[in-house]
Formats: sequence, structure tokens, C-alpha cells
Amino acid sequence: MTKIEPFDKVTTKVIDSFNVDSVDITLFNSAKIRVSLLNKTNVIDVSIVILEGDDYANWGNDDNYIVNYVAKKLGFTIIY
Repeated sequence: MTKIEPFDKVTTKVIDSFNVDSVDITLFNSAKIRVSLLNKTNVIDVSIVILEGDDYANWGNDDNYIVNYVAKKLGFTIIY
């Protein structure tokens, strides 16, 4: 084994879809949203998105609000 100075190897993961896996709600306060990030065949990462304040108050009962909120927070553009 040959020792070297620490070296950062940067890789790129291509994400082409996401799933909202679960939402953990603190009533009247916030929601923690677990999101799986996927490539064409596998989950490649998991992210947590917090919904709180006015964003939480605006949620109401429209689950599409959550999908759009997650996409916006993570910088994704939804393809319809």
C-alpha cells in the first residue's frame, strides 16, 4: 500500500425521477418528507425535505402540493 495525500474523487449521479416515500407530520407545525432519488433502475440517494411555516399552512389536503414543493426545493423540473 502506498500512502498519498487525501484526494477527492468527484462523481456524478444522474437522477431522473423521485418518490415521496413517507411524510412524518408534527400537527399544526411541520412535516418531514423522505424522498428517494432514482436513476432509470435504482434508488441512488435519499433526501429529507422539511415543510414548515407558511409552506406547511398552504399544504391543505392537496398531495400534489407536496410533489411540487419537493421538486422545487431539490431544484428539479417536473415533466408532465
